[in-house]
Amino acid sequence: MSTTVANQKFVALDLQATEFDYRPTPVIVPVSVALGVLSASSLLGVVGILIALIGVGVGGAALWAVRSGEGMYSGLWGAVAGLILSLVFALVGITSQVYAYRTEVPEGYRRVSFSQDISAKGFQVTEGKLGLHPDVAALMDQQVFLKGYMYPQRQTQGLLEFLLLKDTGECCFGGQPNPTDMILVQMKNPGGVNYSQGRVAVAGKLKLTSNTTPEGLQPVYALEAIRCERSRSAF
Repeated sequence: MSTTVANQKFVALDLQATEFDYRPTPVIVPVSVALGVLSASSLLGVVGILIALIGVGVGGAALWAVRSGEGMYSGLWGAVAGLILSLVFALVGITSQVYAYRTEVPEGYRRVSFSQDISAKGFQVTEGKLGLHPDVAALMDQQVFLKGYMYPQRQTQGLLEFLLLKDTGECCFGGQPNPTDMILVQMKNPGGVNYSQGRVAVAGKLKLTSNTTPEGLQPVYALEAIRCERSRSAF
């Protein structure tokens, strides 16, 4: 009889110990781990870097939540893993963007912002005559490197000539670009270039043009391009 009572007491103590050993994991811990995994997208662009930076913040909060519980919570290693993954991918993503930005301009070419240095300048009236803004006029016949978006055309392969727009406002929604918001790109390599929906980087000599495109658009500027490729950096 005494043995049975002892066994019952042992089982009761064992159940109590099991219940006591159970420690819940804060919800923020698996969220931190998920963000750490998603932070790998930092290698693809700025959005991924933002995810990684958010992951760093969430990972730090998860680690604090577990440690501030003074042993009440589990998930310490999950919080650490999420924080480390997000931090590493954030650093790698930022470093890759900086490297791409510093090395993407061909030697002998000047980086120019299509939006700020060309489009935003517009035209200027001098002595009653409409002409180029002095800053834009200084870019004529210069070797420049700039970025924009290709205007959709029926042909998508081997383009020897295409329109480059400053943003996606007109190129993707069928709008009518202003003359100073587009550049007629004329490829110098015989193979041309394939159409791309993303942002592209173009290097060439900037000129004036009076050509009318098959779509009936009349750009002011033309670029005799030696290179056109997807933008390596997001800036």
